[in-house]
Amino acid sequence: MSKVSVVVPVYNVEDYLEKCLDSLIHQTLKDIEILCVDDGSTDHSNELLYIYKNRDSRIQVLEKTNGGLSDARNYGMKFATSPYIVFVDSDDFLEPQALEKASAKLDETGADLVIFDVYQYFMKTKTKEVIANRYSDEKTYTLKENPEMITRILNAAWNKMYRLSLFQENNITYPVGYLYEDLGTTYKLLLKAKSIAFVNEPLYDYLADRPGNITQSFNKKAYHILNMAEETMNYYREEGVFDQYYEELKYLACVNIIENLKKTRTVKDRKLVDEYIDACFAFIHTQFPDYPECRYPINRQKNDWIYMRPQALKAYLRTRSLLHR
Repeated sequence: MSKVSVVVPVYNVEDYLEKCLDSLIHQTLKDIEILCVDDGSTDHSNELLYIYKNRDSRIQVLEKTNGGLSDARNYGMKFATSPYIVFVDSDDFLEPQALEKASAKLDETGADLVIFDVYQYFMKTKTKEVIANRYSDEKTYTLKENPEMITRILNAAWNKMYRLSLFQENNITYPVGYLYEDLGTTYKLLLKAKSIAFVNEPLYDYLADRPGNITQSFNKKAYHILNMAEETMNYYREEGVFDQYYEELKYLACVNIIENLKKTRTVKDRKLVDEYIDACFAFIHTQFPDYPECRYPINRQKNDWIYMRPQALKAYLRTRSLLHR
Protein backbone atom coordinates (compact mmCIF):
# COMPACT_ATOMS: atom_id res chain seq x y z
CA MET A 1 0.00 0.00 0.00
CA SER A 2 1.32 3.43 -0.94
CA LYS A 3 1.08 6.43 1.36
CA VAL A 4 -0.79 8.85 -0.94
CA SER A 5 -3.23 8.30 -3.78
CA VAL A 6 -3.18 11.09 -6.36
CA VAL A 7 -6.35 11.29 -8.46
CA VAL A 8 -5.92 13.16 -11.75
CA PRO A 9 -9.08 13.65 -13.86
CA VAL A 10 -8.06 14.04 -17.51
CA TYR A 11 -10.16 15.47 -20.33
CA ASN A 12 -8.66 17.02 -23.47
CA VAL A 13 -5.66 18.65 -21.82
CA GLU A 14 -2.86 17.49 -24.11
CA ASP A 15 -1.13 20.89 -23.96
CA TYR A 16 -0.85 20.82 -20.16
CA LEU A 17 -0.78 17.16 -19.20
CA GLU A 18 2.95 16.52 -19.47
CA LYS A 19 3.83 19.30 -17.04
CA CYS A 20 1.25 17.96 -14.60
CA LEU A 21 2.51 14.37 -14.80
CA ASP A 22 6.16 15.44 -14.61
CA SER A 23 5.39 17.26 -11.36
CA LEU A 24 3.89 14.05 -9.94
CA ILE A 25 6.55 11.54 -10.93
CA HIS A 26 9.26 13.86 -9.60
CA GLN A 27 7.72 14.32 -6.16
CA THR A 28 10.20 13.92 -3.30
CA LEU A 29 7.71 11.50 -1.73
CA LYS A 30 8.09 8.36 -3.83
CA ASP A 31 5.57 6.15 -2.05
CA ILE A 32 2.53 7.23 -4.07
CA GLU A 33 0.06 5.89 -6.60
CA ILE A 34 -1.05 8.12 -9.47
CA LEU A 35 -4.59 7.37 -10.65
CA CYS A 36 -5.15 9.09 -14.00
CA VAL A 37 -8.82 8.99 -14.97
CA ASP A 38 -9.26 9.53 -18.70
CA ASP A 39 -12.79 10.93 -18.82
CA GLY A 40 -13.36 10.17 -22.50
CA SER A 41 -10.69 12.45 -23.98
CA THR A 42 -10.86 12.99 -27.75
CA ASP A 43 -7.41 14.58 -28.18
CA HIS A 44 -3.99 13.00 -27.57
CA SER A 45 -4.33 12.95 -23.76
CA ASN A 46 -4.88 9.19 -23.68
CA GLU A 47 -1.71 8.52 -25.68
CA LEU A 48 0.31 10.71 -23.32
CA LEU A 49 -1.07 8.87 -20.32
CA TYR A 50 0.14 5.53 -21.65
CA ILE A 51 3.55 6.96 -22.53
CA TYR A 52 3.93 8.04 -18.90
CA LYS A 53 2.49 4.79 -17.59
CA ASN A 54 5.23 2.92 -19.45
CA ARG A 55 7.82 5.19 -17.85
CA ASP A 56 6.55 4.94 -14.27
CA SER A 57 4.85 1.91 -12.75
CA ARG A 58 3.13 4.08 -10.12
CA ILE A 59 0.82 5.46 -12.81
CA GLN A 60 -2.49 3.74 -13.48
CA VAL A 61 -4.67 4.75 -16.42
CA LEU A 62 -8.37 4.39 -15.69
CA GLU A 63 -10.62 4.90 -18.71
CA LYS A 64 -14.30 5.81 -18.64
CA THR A 65 -16.93 7.50 -20.77
CA ASN A 66 -17.20 11.24 -20.29
CA GLY A 67 -19.07 12.17 -17.13
CA GLY A 68 -17.41 15.38 -16.02
CA LEU A 69 -14.92 16.35 -13.35
CA SER A 70 -16.92 15.13 -10.35
CA ASP A 71 -17.59 11.76 -11.95
CA ALA A 72 -13.89 11.34 -12.74
CA ARG A 73 -12.85 12.23 -9.19
CA ASN A 74 -15.39 9.82 -7.71
CA TYR A 75 -14.29 7.09 -10.12
CA GLY A 76 -10.62 7.54 -9.22
CA MET A 77 -11.47 7.51 -5.52
CA LYS A 78 -12.93 4.00 -5.90
CA PHE A 79 -9.49 2.71 -6.92
CA ALA A 80 -7.53 4.54 -4.22
CA THR A 81 -5.70 2.23 -1.81
CA SER A 82 -3.72 4.75 0.25
CA PRO A 83 -4.77 6.25 3.59
CA TYR A 84 -4.31 9.77 2.16
CA ILE A 85 -5.76 11.19 -1.06
CA VAL A 86 -5.19 14.35 -3.07
CA PHE A 87 -6.85 15.64 -6.25
CA VAL A 88 -4.83 17.35 -8.96
CA ASP A 89 -6.48 18.96 -11.98
CA SER A 90 -4.62 17.90 -15.10
CA ASP A 91 -3.90 21.45 -16.29
CA ASP A 92 -2.22 22.29 -12.97
CA PHE A 93 0.88 20.93 -11.23
CA LEU A 94 2.48 20.43 -7.83
CA GLU A 95 5.59 21.81 -6.22
CA PRO A 96 8.23 19.04 -5.78
CA GLN A 97 7.77 18.62 -2.02
CA ALA A 98 3.99 19.01 -1.99
CA LEU A 99 3.02 15.43 -1.20
CA GLU A 100 5.85 14.93 1.26
CA LYS A 101 5.02 18.06 3.27
CA ALA A 102 1.26 17.56 3.22
CA SER A 103 1.40 13.90 4.24
CA ALA A 104 3.97 14.68 6.95
CA LYS A 105 1.57 17.24 8.40
CA LEU A 106 -1.22 14.64 8.51
CA ASP A 107 1.17 12.17 10.16
CA GLU A 108 2.29 14.74 12.70
CA THR A 109 -1.13 16.12 13.66
CA GLY A 110 -3.51 13.22 13.06
CA ALA A 111 -5.78 15.70 11.25
CA ASP A 112 -8.43 14.58 8.78
CA LEU A 113 -7.33 17.07 6.17
CA VAL A 114 -4.52 19.53 5.55
CA ILE A 115 -4.88 22.74 3.56
CA PHE A 116 -1.92 24.39 1.84
CA ASP A 117 -1.25 27.67 0.06
CA VAL A 118 -1.46 28.05 -3.72
CA TYR A 119 0.43 29.72 -6.55
CA GLN A 120 -2.12 31.23 -8.95
CA TYR A 121 -0.77 31.71 -12.47
CA PHE A 122 -2.16 34.18 -15.01
CA MET A 123 -1.24 33.25 -18.58
CA LYS A 124 -2.20 36.62 -20.11
CA THR A 125 0.16 38.63 -17.92
CA LYS A 126 2.66 35.84 -17.20
CA THR A 127 2.46 36.66 -13.51
CA LYS A 128 1.67 34.66 -10.41
CA GLU A 129 0.45 35.41 -6.93
CA VAL A 130 0.25 33.45 -3.71
CA ILE A 131 -3.13 32.64 -2.24
CA ALA A 132 -2.25 32.16 1.41
CA ASN A 133 -4.30 30.78 4.26
CA ARG A 134 -4.82 32.81 7.42
CA TYR A 135 -4.27 29.97 9.86
CA SER A 136 -1.10 28.84 11.60
CA ASP A 137 0.52 25.54 10.67
CA GLU A 138 1.64 25.11 14.28
CA LYS A 139 -1.77 23.96 15.53
CA THR A 140 -4.94 22.24 14.34
CA TYR A 141 -8.46 23.63 14.08
CA THR A 142 -12.08 22.54 14.10
CA LEU A 143 -14.98 24.18 12.33
CA LYS A 144 -16.99 24.27 15.55
CA GLU A 145 -14.35 26.41 17.24
CA ASN A 146 -13.56 28.40 14.08
CA PRO A 147 -16.82 28.85 12.13
CA GLU A 148 -15.33 31.75 10.19
CA MET A 149 -13.26 29.14 8.36
CA ILE A 150 -16.24 28.74 6.02
CA THR A 151 -15.67 32.32 4.86
CA ARG A 152 -11.89 32.00 4.47
CA ILE A 153 -11.14 28.60 2.94
CA LEU A 154 -10.95 28.14 -0.84
CA ASN A 155 -13.74 26.01 -2.27
CA ALA A 156 -11.16 24.10 -4.27
CA ALA A 157 -10.63 20.36 -3.87
CA TRP A 158 -7.04 20.61 -5.03
CA ASN A 159 -5.22 22.62 -2.34
CA LYS A 160 -5.94 19.95 0.23
CA MET A 161 -4.87 16.45 1.22
CA TYR A 162 -7.46 14.28 2.93
CA ARG A 163 -7.72 11.06 4.83
CA LEU A 164 -9.60 8.82 2.43
CA SER A 165 -11.72 7.73 5.37
CA LEU A 166 -13.14 11.27 5.63
CA PHE A 167 -14.96 10.65 2.35
CA GLN A 168 -15.75 6.99 2.95
CA GLU A 169 -17.05 7.12 6.52
CA ASN A 170 -19.28 10.12 5.80
CA ASN A 171 -20.45 8.94 2.37
CA ILE A 172 -19.25 12.15 0.72
CA THR A 173 -18.68 12.27 -3.04
CA TYR A 174 -18.54 15.06 -5.60
CA PRO A 175 -21.97 15.95 -7.10
CA VAL A 176 -22.05 14.59 -10.64
CA GLY A 177 -23.22 16.69 -13.58
CA TYR A 178 -22.54 20.12 -12.10
CA LEU A 179 -19.97 22.86 -12.39
CA TYR A 180 -18.81 24.46 -9.10
CA GLU A 181 -18.84 20.97 -7.57
CA ASP A 182 -16.26 22.00 -4.96
CA LEU A 183 -18.76 24.45 -3.46
CA GLY A 184 -21.09 21.50 -2.94
CA THR A 185 -18.41 19.30 -1.33
CA THR A 186 -15.61 21.13 0.49
CA TYR A 187 -17.77 22.50 3.29
CA LYS A 188 -19.26 19.08 4.00
CA LEU A 189 -15.72 17.82 4.52
CA LEU A 190 -14.85 20.78 6.77
CA LEU A 191 -17.90 20.06 8.90
CA LYS A 192 -17.08 16.37 9.27
CA ALA A 193 -13.34 16.75 9.87
CA LYS A 194 -12.41 16.13 13.49
CA SER A 195 -9.38 18.37 13.03
CA ILE A 196 -7.91 20.48 10.22
CA ALA A 197 -4.23 21.31 9.70
CA PHE A 198 -2.39 23.80 7.49
CA VAL A 199 0.89 24.11 5.64
CA ASN A 200 1.81 27.79 5.25
CA GLU A 201 3.61 27.35 1.96
CA PRO A 202 2.36 27.27 -1.66
CA LEU A 203 2.45 23.63 -2.77
CA TYR A 204 -0.08 23.72 -5.63
CA ASP A 205 0.20 25.61 -8.93
CA TYR A 206 -3.17 26.67 -10.35
CA LEU A 207 -3.54 27.94 -13.92
CA ALA A 208 -6.26 30.54 -13.46
CA ASP A 209 -6.98 31.83 -16.95
CA ARG A 210 -6.13 29.15 -19.48
CA PRO A 211 -8.28 29.24 -22.65
CA GLY A 212 -11.34 27.04 -22.25
CA ASN A 213 -11.29 27.13 -18.45
CA ILE A 214 -14.93 26.35 -17.64
CA THR A 215 -14.98 28.62 -14.59
CA GLN A 216 -14.24 31.63 -16.81
CA SER A 217 -17.26 31.33 -19.13
CA PHE A 218 -20.97 32.09 -18.82
CA ASN A 219 -23.86 30.03 -20.12
CA LYS A 220 -26.87 28.13 -18.80
CA LYS A 221 -24.55 26.12 -16.57
CA ALA A 222 -24.05 29.29 -14.53
CA TYR A 223 -27.18 28.15 -12.68
CA HIS A 224 -25.09 25.32 -11.22
CA ILE A 225 -23.70 27.78 -8.69
CA LEU A 226 -27.19 27.89 -7.17
CA ASN A 227 -27.48 24.10 -7.21
CA MET A 228 -24.18 23.69 -5.41
CA ALA A 229 -24.89 26.42 -2.88
CA GLU A 230 -28.19 24.69 -2.16
CA GLU A 231 -26.38 21.36 -1.85
CA THR A 232 -24.27 22.74 0.97
CA MET A 233 -27.13 24.60 2.66
CA ASN A 234 -29.26 21.45 2.65
CA TYR A 235 -26.41 19.34 4.03
CA TYR A 236 -26.00 21.67 6.99
CA ARG A 237 -29.76 21.56 7.55
CA GLU A 238 -29.76 17.76 7.47
CA GLU A 239 -26.92 17.76 10.00
CA GLY A 240 -28.93 20.08 12.24
CA VAL A 241 -26.36 22.89 12.20
CA PHE A 242 -27.69 25.34 9.60
CA ASP A 243 -28.70 27.89 12.23
CA GLN A 244 -25.37 27.48 14.02
CA TYR A 245 -23.46 28.43 10.87
CA TYR A 246 -26.14 30.69 9.35
CA GLU A 247 -24.01 33.84 9.01
CA GLU A 248 -21.04 31.95 7.56
CA LEU A 249 -23.21 30.06 5.08
CA LYS A 250 -24.92 33.28 4.05
CA TYR A 251 -21.56 34.83 3.29
CA LEU A 252 -20.39 31.73 1.43
CA ALA A 253 -23.45 31.52 -0.81
CA CYS A 254 -23.76 35.24 -1.50
CA VAL A 255 -20.09 35.85 -2.27
CA ASN A 256 -19.93 32.92 -4.69
CA ILE A 257 -23.12 34.02 -6.44
CA ILE A 258 -21.95 37.63 -6.67
CA GLU A 259 -18.62 36.56 -8.15
CA ASN A 260 -20.51 34.55 -10.74
CA LEU A 261 -22.78 37.49 -11.53
CA LYS A 262 -19.69 39.45 -12.56
CA LYS A 263 -19.41 37.18 -15.60
CA THR A 264 -22.61 38.69 -16.99
CA ARG A 265 -20.68 41.82 -18.02
CA THR A 266 -19.66 40.26 -21.33
CA VAL A 267 -22.93 38.46 -22.14
CA LYS A 268 -24.98 40.01 -24.97
CA ASP A 269 -28.18 38.01 -24.40
CA ARG A 270 -30.00 40.38 -22.06
CA LYS A 271 -32.98 38.05 -21.57
CA LEU A 272 -30.66 35.25 -20.45
CA VAL A 273 -28.86 37.60 -18.08
CA ASP A 274 -32.00 39.17 -16.60
CA GLU A 275 -33.50 35.73 -15.92
CA TYR A 276 -30.26 34.63 -14.29
CA ILE A 277 -30.09 37.72 -12.08
CA ASP A 278 -33.69 37.15 -10.97
CA ALA A 279 -32.99 33.49 -10.19
CA CYS A 280 -29.88 34.37 -8.16
CA PHE A 281 -31.64 36.89 -5.96
CA ALA A 282 -34.72 34.71 -5.57
CA PHE A 283 -32.40 32.02 -4.22
CA ILE A 284 -30.60 34.43 -1.88
CA HIS A 285 -33.80 35.91 -0.44
CA THR A 286 -35.36 32.47 0.03
CA GLN A 287 -32.34 31.08 1.86
CA PHE A 288 -31.45 34.26 3.74
CA PRO A 289 -34.44 36.59 4.26
CA ASP A 290 -32.30 39.16 6.10
CA TYR A 291 -29.91 39.66 3.15
CA PRO A 292 -27.87 41.87 2.69
CA GLU A 293 -27.26 42.03 6.44
CA CYS A 294 -24.36 39.77 7.36
CA ARG A 295 -21.79 39.42 10.12
CA TYR A 296 -19.12 39.17 7.40
CA PRO A 297 -18.71 41.89 4.74
CA ILE A 298 -20.25 40.55 1.52
CA ASN A 299 -19.25 43.82 -0.17
CA ARG A 300 -15.58 42.83 -0.48
CA GLN A 301 -14.46 44.88 -3.47
CA LYS A 302 -14.99 48.47 -4.58
CA ASN A 303 -17.87 47.88 -6.99
CA ASP A 304 -19.49 44.84 -5.39
CA TRP A 305 -22.46 46.96 -4.31
CA ILE A 306 -23.58 46.95 -7.96
CA TYR A 307 -23.79 43.16 -8.01
CA MET A 308 -25.52 42.96 -4.63
CA ARG A 309 -28.74 44.58 -5.88
CA PRO A 310 -30.66 43.20 -8.88
CA GLN A 311 -32.02 46.50 -10.19
CA ALA A 312 -28.66 48.25 -9.85
CA LEU A 313 -26.98 45.40 -11.68
CA LYS A 314 -29.51 45.35 -14.52
CA ALA A 315 -29.19 49.12 -14.93
CA TYR A 316 -25.41 48.90 -14.95
CA LEU A 317 -25.41 46.13 -17.57
CA ARG A 318 -27.84 48.04 -19.83
CA THR A 319 -25.66 51.16 -19.63
CA ARG A 320 -22.52 49.14 -20.24
CA SER A 321 -24.10 47.49 -23.27
CA LEU A 322 -25.03 50.88 -24.79
CA LEU A 323 -21.52 52.24 -24.23
CA HIS A 324 -19.90 49.24 -25.91
CA ARG A 325 -22.04 49.18 -29.05
